[in-house]
Amino acid sequence: MIPEEPRRIVESGYDAIAERYADAIRRGRGPQTFFRRFLGRVLELIPDGGRVLDLGCGAGLIAAELATRGRVVAVDISAGQLELARTNAPAATFVRADMTDVAFALRSFDAVVAFWTLIHVRRELHAAILGRIHGWLRPGGFFAGTFGSGDNPAQLEERFYGAPMYWSHFDADTNRRLFRDAGFELVQADEIEDEDETPLWVIARA
Repeated sequence: MIPEEPRRIVESGYDAIAERYADAIRRGRGPQTFFRRFLGRVLELIPDGGRVLDLGCGAGLIAAELATRGRVVAVDISAGQLELARTNAPAATFVRADMTDVAFALRSFDAVVAFWTLIHVRRELHAAILGRIHGWLRPGGFFAGTFGSGDNPAQLEERFYGAPMYWSHFDADTNRRLFRDAGFELVQADEIEDEDETPLWVIARA
């Protein structure tokens, strides 16, 4: 049983652990990881000067790299995370918002990325979010990021880096179908172990 609105668990959790989590990310996503190779491919796909949306930007570590390729709009629900992100990625534009109801103009981005973020949103909302992301992308634009690869209706961990945290996601095949149903063409949707987890790594064209 999840005792309160999941978004509040995620928001307050990341407010509490922002610095600890950022330190762990820096240590755990080094050059030897699949993440680094995947992000390198994503950076190559962004057109020079393109407009990129980072959904769930956290401490801004990925946004800082995206900003070397284009103009970045970075969204996060956590004020604590955004405080770090403004220092780590000063070239980005930041929006404090919940990704389930944030709004942007149609066809206004060349790329949308979401790494380890939609898994913190109730999975019943994932189809609608993917539909909105598809609408924000210009023709030929792409989504890149990570999804869950196992069936997880709702999970609450009491001490994730010292604070409560919430997850929810579908299995890999269901996620692939959700992308296709939203109008995407899957370029990559592979379950690949990286460190101690096996997310679904997705690149999908609008």
